[in-house]
Amino acid sequence: MRVLGIETSTRRGSVAALEGEKALGTLAHEEPSAHAERVLALVERLLAEVGWSRTSIDRVAVGIGPGSFTGLRVGIALAQGIALGLGRPIVGVGSLAALAAAVPAAERRTRVPVLDARRGELFVAGYDADGRERLAPAAVPVADVPTLLATLFAPGEVVLVGEAARLAGGGYAVLAGGELDLPHAVAVARRGLELDPAAAPAEPTYVRGPGATPQNLPPSPLA
Repeated sequence: MRVLGIETSTRRGSVAALEGEKALGTLAHEEPSAHAERVLALVERLLAEVGWSRTSIDRVAVGIGPGSFTGLRVGIALAQGIALGLGRPIVGVGSLAALAAAVPAAERRTRVPVLDARRGELFVAGYDADGRERLAPAAVPVADVPTLLATLFAPGEVVLVGEAARLAGGGYAVLAGGELDLPHAVAVARRGLELDPAAAPAEPTYVRGPGATPQNLPPSPLA
C-alpha cells in the first residue's frame, strides 16, 4: 500500500511517501508559519522524486495534533483535499502518538512524547512500546508534569521523547534528535498504515481552546 503522510502540528512541516513499511522519500521545512505556502509544494516535489503520480496514492495519513491551531488546519485541509480529489481514504494520526512511535522498537519503556504548548504548558501523552495509549494527550502546566508522571508510572518505567522533554524536569531519561525532536510525517504514515480510516477520522485534537480573549467592545449603535 502506498501512503502519503503529512504532518504540520509544529513548526516542522513534513511529508513522506511509504510503500508498505518502507519510506521511499521524505521532505521537510522548519520555516515558522509557512506551512500554507510550503507543504503543498513539498508534496508535489516528493511525488516527483519517488516517481509516484497522485493517482498511485492508496491512502493519506495526516497528523491531527495536539499542536499549532493554524498548522493543524493547514495540514488537515490539504490532506482532505488530496484524499477527496482522488477518492482515497484518509486517516487521522495523533501527533504525540506518532512522535512516540518513532522511538526504536528496542526501547521498551513507556514513551512520553512532549511538545511545547506555550503559555507555560506542555502537551504530553503516554504510550507503551506496542502503541497502547496509557495517558491521553493533555496540556499540562510545566511544573505539574513530574508529579503527573510519578502518579501514573513506576520509577524507571518512563522515557520522555522530544526536544521539549528537557522542559519537563523530574530527572527522567530523554530521547531527542532528528525525527525524535518533533512529530514527523514518516511516523504519521506508518501509523496511518495500521489504523482503520473509519475509526481514525482526520479531525483535529486541540486538547485546549485557542486562548483568544473576546474584545471588550461598546454596545453596537445598531442593536
